[in-house]
Amino acid sequence: MAIPILIVIIAAATLVVAVFFYVSRIISLPPQGRAIDYLKNKSEKNQRIVACIGDSLTHGNIGVSWVDKLRKEFPLDIFLNEGINGDVVWQVHQRLEPILKSNPDVIILMIGSNDAMASFNSNSGKRYKRNNNLLDIPSFQSYQKLFLELLDKLISVDKVFLCTLPPIGEIKDSQVNQHVNKFNDFIRKTAQERYLSILPVSESLWSDLALREFSCINDYNPNSIPLMRRIYGGVMHHYIFKQPWDKIARSKRQWLLFDQIHLGERAANIVFKVIKNAISKK
Repeated sequence: MAIPILIVIIAAATLVVAVFFYVSRIISLPPQGRAIDYLKNKSEKNQRIVACIGDSLTHGNIGVSWVDKLRKEFPLDIFLNEGINGDVVWQVHQRLEPILKSNPDVIILMIGSNDAMASFNSNSGKRYKRNNNLLDIPSFQSYQKLFLELLDKLISVDKVFLCTLPPIGEIKDSQVNQHVNKFNDFIRKTAQERYLSILPVSESLWSDLALREFSCINDYNPNSIPLMRRIYGGVMHHYIFKQPWDKIARSKRQWLLFDQIHLGERAANIVFKVIKNAISKK
């Protein structure tokens, strides 16, 4: 009797490990259509090049890709997806060269969510420093400095759009969203001072969250175990069980952010419309 039970336990454990590595591989893949890909197969056509720079919220394989929606909406343009999962603003500096070599006509910049999460508490900061091989623990002060230096490097680009950052969790007056507000206030102030266009991603998502049909019961938890459980649980249900991201969100009583961070179908469509309206203007 003991041997069959042991076999079942080993088989179950093997399946769990296989699923974990399958999901981990998916979320570790870089986005398709990056600047380095464009430079290898450079088109001779006179096409508008739009570089979308950010983190996993731009990448779109943990959640829905608004970059892919833009590609379908503007098939004559080239959209470079420069969203890398987990990146902070310092890491964007390290991979900027091929983006600039692509000579983008437009840049959509939405970076800072990981900086906000990393600087929310000391444990998060230490985790980001270790996992991302950073020189220093991210802080709001370092973000301000590096963000401005990044914009200095983008000075040759004809049109740069700055996006405000999406919520973290769906409780507006939570401590973490008060922290995110500091970043967004700085982004707005910077856009005004540098005469850059601001894209109200945060404002548009909060407007939609006001329409939610049920109350939010869980606040954002920055601790690593519940954080990974939410992310990997959502990714597993989507890629293994083929559930839509928004259905996963509803099961967690979330409206837009299935794991309190990443964009489901509804949220990605909101971001898509904000950016679409901006880049459609002559």
